[in-house]
Amino acid sequence: MKKLAALVTIITVSLSGCAMQQGDFPSLQKRPYEDEPVMDAPAAALPVQSSLPAELQVRLDAAMAQSQTAHDRYQARLPGVRSRVEAARNAAVSSESWVVAQMEMAALEIVRSPSVEALADIDALYREQLLRQMEEGQTGGAAIIASQREAVLAQVDSQQAEIEAMKNRLR
Repeated sequence: MKKLAALVTIITVSLSGCAMQQGDFPSLQKRPYEDEPVMDAPAAALPVQSSLPAELQVRLDAAMAQSQTAHDRYQARLPGVRSRVEAARNAAVSSESWVVAQMEMAALEIVRSPSVEALADIDALYREQLLRQMEEGQTGGAAIIASQREAVLAQVDSQQAEIEAMKNRLR
């Protein structure tokens, strides 16, 4: 019953706003200034950078290559580690199969560490480019780095998720 009373009250209050009132209200038609295009003057004045300085591009390419090499090694080693983890899944803690699985996972983390280092390097390049853009009044270069960073971050996140899943299987 209380719900019905509350519902009736809400409907009554809502509909009272729709009732025609007397008075002179402003028109809802567009005003002349609403048709004019809005220009963001500072953003329009900044030159857009379509490439990175050569030195910065070389460093970005090196970080990307480092990450890809580490990811390839990680992918090559992953099936063996998975099988060791599966073999130790129901084994007692400190049993031989459990210890071997733990050691394989540790080795897998070492193999992937250059990917994590490359991500940190790319983050530093991104920060450096943002500062350069602020000083020189440009845009675009940081976006180039950000797109590459996203690819490396996806690999690192995927690696971490797989390692966490394997760790959880051993608990």
